[in-house]
Amino acid sequence: MVSVKINAAKLAIASVSFLVLIKVVASILTGSISILADAVHSTLDLIAAFITFIGVRVSDKPADEQHPFGHGKAENVTSIVVVGLIFTAAGIIVYTAVKRLIAGATLELIGIGIYITAAAIVINILISRYLLRVSRGTESLALESEAAHLFSDVLSSCAVLVGLIVVRLTGLNIADPIVALLVALVILKVGYDVLRKSFGGLIDVKLPEAEENTIRACSMEHGSQLVGFNELRTRKAGSQRYIDLHLVMPKNAS
Repeated sequence: MVSVKINAAKLAIASVSFLVLIKVVASILTGSISILADAVHSTLDLIAAFITFIGVRVSDKPADEQHPFGHGKAENVTSIVVVGLIFTAAGIIVYTAVKRLIAGATLELIGIGIYITAAAIVINILISRYLLRVSRGTESLALESEAAHLFSDVLSSCAVLVGLIVVRLTGLNIADPIVALLVALVILKVGYDVLRKSFGGLIDVKLPEAEENTIRACSMEHGSQLVGFNELRTRKAGSQRYIDLHLVMPKNAS
């Protein structure tokens, strides 16, 4: 399971590196601020992919003397860092788009930008779906947050693609920075969702009620051997679940 998560993180790094390269080239050729915003977003994706890779490796280390409950929360911390990058990307995009709205600019070689953006969308969809599938199979918060980050890149690239098509058909260059601002809003929403889930693990939110009911049912199956149980407490760190409770045993039990 560990090797699967690590390989998925490596794939994310390789794919995002390629996307950053082609988007930077497209931005230079066309002068598009929305493509530049998308490139900034992908650059932060790349940094996040490296952080995710480190977080996955740390979280799967076995428990030791200093960390008797293991290192699972490293994934929660990693997710928080990734969220910080998501918010940073949104801020950069907003700042750059507003400057372009004020100054104005004309786009060139729009066709190249359209083709490169379309290719980036396809690549990101494939990689984000793969990471999401792996994260669900391994219960990796780090990979889940990276999948969400990449999917936000898909949404932003779709908006960029629509904006470029509008500019090409109508000649309204103002559509480019407007699309960039819409991209920033999408990125902020994704960041908020990941942040809320990551904090749950850091502050030891209990397991879902359905899982706690399963734990109770397992305990009740041994009712003939127990007087009862109480003070059930649960939490989750990364993909690891922790349970503690008080068992009340018969006084004549061996």
